[in-house]
Amino acid sequence: MFAVALVQRARWSSLIFWLSTMPWLVATDAGAQSHQYSEEGAVTCIGCHDTPYVTGILDTAHAKVSNPRTPAAQKECQSCHGPSATHMKFPMQVASVHFGSECEHKPEVQNQLCLECHEDGTRKDWRASAHGYERIVCSSCHSMHDPSKIVPTRASIEQACAGSCHEKIMGAANASEFTHSLGRDLGGKGELTCAGCHNPHGPLSSKRCLDCHVQTPEVLAKETPKARRYHEVALAKGTECIRCHKGISHPIRQLILEQSEREMRSLLAD
Repeated sequence: MFAVALVQRARWSSLIFWLSTMPWLVATDAGAQSHQYSEEGAVTCIGCHDTPYVTGILDTAHAKVSNPRTPAAQKECQSCHGPSATHMKFPMQVASVHFGSECEHKPEVQNQLCLECHEDGTRKDWRASAHGYERIVCSSCHSMHDPSKIVPTRASIEQACAGSCHEKIMGAANASEFTHSLGRDLGGKGELTCAGCHNPHGPLSSKRCLDCHVQTPEVLAKETPKARRYHEVALAKGTECIRCHKGISHPIRQLILEQSEREMRSLLAD
């Protein structure tokens, strides 16, 4: 009986080892996929993924072969969806990289593919932004296959903010009693928008505040002695405006006002 048990165990061990090497059991995360690119290219991809949602990318800047920086000029679909040789052989078992908050691939995997080309300018500090810290995926706001949504419009940005994470705040931001309510005229500079104050790709910064609220000696001279003192210290120390000014367009509660007062007193004591 003991010998029979050993033989059965050996058979099971061999079977488990064999199964573990089969392609359809390879993990679907991008880091675990075969790193081999398929030579078949986008023609094969579109052969299966031929819906308008997918083929819409052909009308976007990403499909311009004449630009060497675009996905189309490099690895085509695989530039963004990762090496897909194994996926093309076993499409139902091994996934290429998918995008979206509900996808199985980690936000870091998805976003890194975008940042390989777009980590510049206003996006260079993405990882320090609130969205980066919260692991929000780029495709929550940007749709690479929809020409109208690659660069969100004001309406689509506000819809995305209101419909996903910031519904309560958006309601308050639209209230006319707040000095920075959405749509308020900026004196010839357009209307106030979410992105006008918040950089979705970077950390909070006073630069956008100072674009409208310049702190020249002439402006400071018109302020109350208390306000002028705080602003002079803040400018000298490079303190962010938001440290003291909370609730400008969002709900102002007594607690927030008390916090702001403590922040200002702490600023002078630093």
